[in-house]
Amino acid sequence: MSRNFPADTRAQRALEEQYERELTSQITWFLKHQQAKKTSPGKPLSPEEISETKVSNPFELLPKHVQEKIIACRVREKKPDKTVKKPSEPKESVKELPPDMVPPEPCMLKTLYDGISKEGRGRYKYLTERNKLEIEQKYRYPVLSSMEYGWGHRQLLKECPNLHTKRHGRVQVIRESFYQRNGLSIEHCANML
Repeated sequence: MSRNFPADTRAQRALEEQYERELTSQITWFLKHQQAKKTSPGKPLSPEEISETKVSNPFELLPKHVQEKIIACRVREKKPDKTVKKPSEPKESVKELPPDMVPPEPCMLKTLYDGISKEGRGRYKYLTERNKLEIEQKYRYPVLSSMEYGWGHRQLLKECPNLHTKRHGRVQVIRESFYQRNGLSIEHCANML
């Protein structure tokens, strides 16, 4: 069962603004027609009277000190900076950053356009081949913070025969290679003596 209420703050703020607008329009309509309702309480209003009602500017409903702050902020935004700007370099000299991901080899790109995914070729085969690559071969540097743990430890994984690695499992490289259950191993300390 899905949730029906807005879960993000932007949607909540939009709803709050909508409720505030409705409330201010109701209050302004009430204040405008308060005298008419007092004089003739049972008289229904015509659609023309309802459509002719003018809604006041919500900015005018704010307290004076809040209005002054808003005006000051708007004036600050409109003023240009008085700092001296250096002449910009020509656009040709601007170097673009290389992409985060290492581009695939040409032979792997050929598999991308060879056949369709439904047959197990084309994009499907390209993605499976790309998935077989180690993460250090696919990316130039760790893009996500989750990649930082274990980045560059593939060689260590290959050297430790007692580690049973899983394709998508968690492996405690540092604990298994450096620490022992009851402290450091004697072999590790042997070359320190």
